[in-house]
Amino acid sequence: MKNNRNRRIFIKNMGVVSVAVASTPQVIWSTGKVLGANDRINFAVAGLNGRGKALMQSIGKVANTQITHLCDVDSRAMEGAQALLLDAGAKSAILEGDYRNLMDKSEIDAVAIASPDHWHAPMAIMAAIAGKSVFVEKPCCHNPAEGELLVEAKKKYNAIIQMGNQQRSGNASKEAIEDIQSGIIGDVYMGKAWYANTRGPIGKGKASPVPEWLDWELWQGPAPRVPFKDNIVHYNWHWFWNWGTGEINNNGTHEIDICRWALGVTYPSRVTSSGGRYHF
Repeated sequence: MKNNRNRRIFIKNMGVVSVAVASTPQVIWSTGKVLGANDRINFAVAGLNGRGKALMQSIGKVANTQITHLCDVDSRAMEGAQALLLDAGAKSAILEGDYRNLMDKSEIDAVAIASPDHWHAPMAIMAAIAGKSVFVEKPCCHNPAEGELLVEAKKKYNAIIQMGNQQRSGNASKEAIEDIQSGIIGDVYMGKAWYANTRGPIGKGKASPVPEWLDWELWQGPAPRVPFKDNIVHYNWHWFWNWGTGEINNNGTHEIDICRWALGVTYPSRVTSSGGRYHF
């Protein structure tokens, strides 16, 4: 309970009032400033490993956009992302290790966030306060309370915020939903969703010195402080409650959302949970 309280205090201190509100859980969207056809949208991308690189490539395919800032607590990731930009023929970007320093940069119009889960809501809320548009990877928050704070920030600051539920944009998904909702298989009363992956073991991890390329303090951000171990960064944090949300929000969130979409439902009235690690 103490850890959850500290996390809430961290986010509230960014100037957002904690109010529980209802909204569609998968996408938070608003009108906001409308740019002219000839205006260029300047992006900052935060979190530059797997999903961050994918977002960079997607931004590069959109007309009238450019990536002006790259941000990561891993200096190697920033250098690698810069190399990707240059290889694609884009201009070099400004490198920044501390996301907070981007918020007062008036030239940045939008941020794309691909950090670990525990940073999603704090980063998105800071950007909303700073008047920037936001694309944030799923899940948009580490826990439901943070999601309510994010929705309230969107309303209070009239921000444009979208969470990355990319499966909703897939032609196969859209066609399947249209067929189901048209009654092609009759009256649909239940949906089942699952995700499977043959993930290998991560080991118990050993305490070790923080690598010189990593700002471990800033990486932990709003999470409770723990000593560095060699099996956390950059992917296995998904399986620790301090920073991740498990496979259910790492990948399962997409499949659950498709079921919700097909059934035309919103929030559940009851949730039960069971499970375990049955096989590697």
